Amino acid sequence: MERWIESSIDRFGIVVPSSDRSKLIHQFSGFLKTLLGTVGAQAGTYAAIVLVTRFLGVESFGRYGAIQATLNAAVGLSTLGLGITATRYVAQFRITDPIRAGRVIGLCDLSAIASGILFGSIVFGSADLISRALFHSGDLKWPIRVMAFSSLLMTMNANQNGALIGFQAFGRLLRVQILLSIVTVGLTYAFVASYGFDGAVATLPLTALIGCVLLHCEISGELKSQGIRARYREAWSERRILIEFAFPAAVSGIVGSGAVWIAQALLLRSEAGLAEMGLWTAAAGMRAAVLLGPGVLARVSSPMLSSMHDHGQGEEYEKTMWATALAASAGALAIGLLLLLCSPWIVILFGNDYKRAVELIPLVIGSAIVEAYSSSVSQALVAHRRLDYQLLVIGLWALTLITASWWGTARYASTGLASAYLMAWMTTAIAYTWIARRLIKAKKSVNQASADTLQGAQA
Repeated sequence: MERWIESSIDRFGIVVPSSDRSKLIHQFSGFLKTLLGTVGAQAGTYAAIVLVTRFLGVESFGRYGAIQATLNAAVGLSTLGLGITATRYVAQFRITDPIRAGRVIGLCDLSAIASGILFGSIVFGSADLISRALFHSGDLKWPIRVMAFSSLLMTMNANQNGALIGFQAFGRLLRVQILLSIVTVGLTYAFVASYGFDGAVATLPLTALIGCVLLHCEISGELKSQGIRARYREAWSERRILIEFAFPAAVSGIVGSGAVWIAQALLLRSEAGLAEMGLWTAAAGMRAAVLLGPGVLARVSSPMLSSMHDHGQGEEYEKTMWATALAASAGALAIGLLLLLCSPWIVILFGNDYKRAVELIPLVIGSAIVEAYSSSVSQALVAHRRLDYQLLVIGLWALTLITASWWGTARYASTGLASAYLMAWMTTAIAYTWIARRLIKAKKSVNQASADTLQGAQA
């Protein structure tokens, strides 16, 4: 793909400074590979959701949505920020200190396994309480216990995925995502057509297991090609990373996942809760499509922004960060408007029972556009290693979401939940922008002081 991009630059006469040429080619190649992989993965996921809705009624699909909400919350709790930690420190050390990169990988691997087992056990033991107290439904106990096994696998997947992004191994991610997309659609059709709701639940841990195997093969290959060995015995020597970086990210994940879970539980407790959950899950599928391009851009740019920050490229780092935020927002807006125009026809794919989901789509798309901007600007906090600020912003987001959901779902059901998400992300966008500007300004002051000191010493 790099050769094709290079030849395209020459063919169309694009003028690129020689110093930036290789970097531009590598960045654009990574973006295209990640975009293709993400498109494939999202297409498979969306096709699987459509298959589930066609085989299940709106209330059964609401039960399925409740199970997915439980799984997402459990994974959000158990990942403990390990994926972003692997990305951040693998990107920093893979070239300058391969031994330390191996220790970081070992630390993240062991932490992911321990965390997945811990939180999976908690979900398994609390299945009856979760089913009855939160969802007011006793028949969700066994599906929640099935999901408990998935949390370990998906936690390991998030960690391995983060390490591959840190290595900028976008071609390997492309292979995994395309293969897993094909497997997901095939398994979903086979299991849901044969076993209905039970089959839909069973496909989730199965696809997670297959994804775990594929990612393990790719990360093993990447480590071998880079000459890096995962170091488990020496991993604990890097524990400061867990305390200073992973811990705030972990708490942020716990707070955010808990807020989403509570908000959706509030919807399920409303009148006709299962049916409303089905409508919300169908409409929320649009969110993934809007965030597809911005999500890819964030994954590709995150290790590059961190590298620019670490190596003192302050001006280039600032320009790249804001340009990325602008591109992410513009891409989300373009896709969002297109989906909004096509929403009446898209909803038809789900069936006649989902027509009222059209009312939710403008709110879902609006919140996704604001989320795309917020997520892009939040990369500044990662590059500056200020995950304590991330925790504060996520806390504000969670408080806004829960409060607005508590008020909105009781009165407007799924429309109230969609409105709550929009309010939460608008609050977050303002907070991230203010913090990012202050961090960049502070970094400029430090760089200028260092330059003045060096100039004085040379004089």
